[in-house]
Formats: sequence, C-alpha cells, structure tokens
Amino acid sequence: MELKKEEFGMKQVWIKALMGKLAATASMLLFLVLVPAAAAGSLPVWAAVLLGVLGLMILNTACGVLLPEEKKEEAQQPEALRPVQLRVVRGGRAA
Repeated sequence: MELKKEEFGMKQVWIKALMGKLAATASMLLFLVLVPAAAAGSLPVWAAVLLGVLGLMILNTACGVLLPEEKKEEAQQPEALRPVQLRVVRGGRAA
C-alpha cells in the first residue's frame, strides 16, 4: 500500500500539529509541578530556573510549530505604464 503524495503531506502536517500540542501540554504541566516544588523548597532554585527556561523554550517551539506556514508571495511587478498624450484645451489647461 503506497501513500499518495497528498496523503503523506496531510499525515505529516497532522503529526506535526499533534507533537506541537503534546509539547505545549507537557511544558504547561512542567510549570504546574515546578512552581509548587520550588515554593516548598524541595527543588533548588538553580534547578527551578533551568527547568523554567527549558519549559519556555519548549513552549516557544511548540507554538512555532502550530502556527501556519507563511507562503512567500512573489513580488508582482507593476505593469509598465504607457505614456498618455495630453492636449491643451480652452483656458490653457491640460486635459
């Protein structure tokens, strides 16, 4: 059974979104456990700071994965303007 190119791409996007959501959930659970443990003194301050920075990095990565990809639009060149012939009418103004 071979996967078509469209099916493979859709599954890859689905897996990428699922892993991003899983990483975001895991980092939020880390913060949920980290704050009370640091407050109770059962976790050293340096470890709390290190795990907090790690959690922020994971959350930032997960949010970056969940964002839709921006499609690069090619800069469209304006069409060349052709010269317009002006003629002088009554009153000396161009029309």
